[in-house]
Amino acid sequence: MQKRILILDNSSVLAMRLKVLLELLTCQVDLHHYSDFEPSSEPTFYEAIVFASGVPEKLVLQTQQLYGDVHVFLLAPNVEGSKLSDSFTKLVNALPRALVIHPFYNNKEVIGLLEEGLAIGAASLDIKLPKILLVDDNPTRLSRLESSLKGAHFDVITADTEFSAIGRAALHQIDLLVSDFNMGEITGIDIFRQIKSVNSDCRCILVTSKPHQSALIEAVRLGVDDVLEKPLDESVLLQAIYKLWHSEQLEQSNQELVSRLQDTVDALIEKDSLLRVIYKNTPDAIAIFSNDGTILEANDAFLSLFAREQDEVHDLSFFELLDGAISNEIKNNIASFQSQFNFEFVVTTAKDDIVPFSGSFSEIDVHGEPSTAVILKNIAHLKRKQQLLEEAKQLLEEKVNIRTQELEAAKNQAEFANKSKSEFLANMSHELRTPMHSILSFSQFGLDKLNSEPIPKDKLQKYLSRIESSGQRLLSLLNNLLDLSKLDAGKFPFNPSKHNLNQLVRTSIDDMSGALLAKTINVHFVPEKDPFFVDCDCDQIAQVIRNLLGNAIKFSDEHSEIEVVIDHHNDMVQLAVRDSGLGIPDEELDTIFNKFEQSSKTNRGAGGTGLGLAICKEFVDLHHGRIWAENNLEKGASVFVSLPVSNTFD
Repeated sequence: MQKRILILDNSSVLAMRLKVLLELLTCQVDLHHYSDFEPSSEPTFYEAIVFASGVPEKLVLQTQQLYGDVHVFLLAPNVEGSKLSDSFTKLVNALPRALVIHPFYNNKEVIGLLEEGLAIGAASLDIKLPKILLVDDNPTRLSRLESSLKGAHFDVITADTEFSAIGRAALHQIDLLVSDFNMGEITGIDIFRQIKSVNSDCRCILVTSKPHQSALIEAVRLGVDDVLEKPLDESVLLQAIYKLWHSEQLEQSNQELVSRLQDTVDALIEKDSLLRVIYKNTPDAIAIFSNDGTILEANDAFLSLFAREQDEVHDLSFFELLDGAISNEIKNNIASFQSQFNFEFVVTTAKDDIVPFSGSFSEIDVHGEPSTAVILKNIAHLKRKQQLLEEAKQLLEEKVNIRTQELEAAKNQAEFANKSKSEFLANMSHELRTPMHSILSFSQFGLDKLNSEPIPKDKLQKYLSRIESSGQRLLSLLNNLLDLSKLDAGKFPFNPSKHNLNQLVRTSIDDMSGALLAKTINVHFVPEKDPFFVDCDCDQIAQVIRNLLGNAIKFSDEHSEIEVVIDHHNDMVQLAVRDSGLGIPDEELDTIFNKFEQSSKTNRGAGGTGLGLAICKEFVDLHHGRIWAENNLEKGASVFVSLPVSNTFD
């Protein structure tokens, strides 16, 4: 049964050498780098464990405890002089029964230690005993020798004549012929010669009382292995057979070892050739350098990267090819006994291109000297992809932020619209209920007065006047709602033509004269040079002017003045309506033109639905104009309407 051996390595040549020797000795070897090895809770059985120098002491003791009482070997590091490292000395002291194998041991010395520790070698081989053909024409002697050999557990076949001996050899695979030299008319040599013709691997021992020189020479020439003299002692015969067969087994074992060694060498050569091809043709730059930076070997990609020739390689220093700061950091990592580390840096190529590389550094053993192997991988494309990903991520984040802001604004707008709508509905219910209540109340008063004698005409006139006023208010409210609905649907009639703006303002002031007289408010009109024509829909602009005058009257004190000014600048005309009322909060100067919006200073007690200014804005937008509000310096507010003098409406 093969012995199973575990080797925990640290990228050392000695461990690979030991693996080959163990496999030649028919052992099954599991070789692991210690960084990849994880002890299992149900460990595989091993005859022995080998720890290379550099394997952490904690892992060594943990593994040794896990596998229990097994043979332990330690691979010593390559050192200058005779002083071992403190860590390895500490490990040797922790495992006093371990056998130490040094790099300077030759293969024979290493095998000797393995035989000592594992009982591997000739003594442990499973020796198969030979099948013996015993030939003697003396029956008594033949029987005695047969009994002696069978007692030693040999498989024995006997023959007392030449013919019976040849017959037995034809039927059985004879390993050893033990024959009397004198067999009557023939000799034991003649019998051996005939058996050799059938079985060329058969060995031979002859027994004779008077060995002749010529006969001995013939026996040696034919291949007889030994000649024993009579009288023959059984112990001498047994000793000769054991000696002969032991030599035969060792020879066969050596032949098998040589054959396996040749197979292993051929496999190693094939693997080496394959690795050489990969090493030479890989696009990654690979180099091996000593601890002082001297490059021991480099592949074509490495030489091409730095524009060097193969014959220059041994004169190069790896550290001199890189930037000083980068070289110092790599030196520090090597000096800190890091067996493996990765490092990203930039390399200035022979074409002065700055290229990012990822360097993978591994400590290796080159002919007993600690060295470092490096693989340089061009990561420019990875960096570019990373940059694109970062840009895409940033762009996505910006889009998400913008979309979030849009959604937040839409949410706020929806909440604001919902709030405005709720306020509008509440105000609408009040606006509808108040005049409707007035109409119903005064109608009932009028009906009651009709039953009295005489009928009080002055009272009925008062009641009918109130009913008419409330009806007009309801009609105005419904007209505003209908106008807004048509504007939203895009079905409001729009018939622009040239009209005298001064005349439109005068007519609108006359239309509002009743409300002006009721509060004794004077309108000061400052017209443009008469006549002043603009392209507009006269009904819409007149309604805008009436709405602005109505608001100014509503929020102005009695006995005050409203100013209406027309001002012409180039191709635009501006209409301003100024009052001396409550004014508008600065934060609401823009929102009062929204639908269902009223100023917080005027939305309580002043009436209205918050639709008048919204309708004004819609009419002004149809004329490609602009409407806005500003607070006056002293008191009140001004609403401005700016319109193109000449307009083409598509």
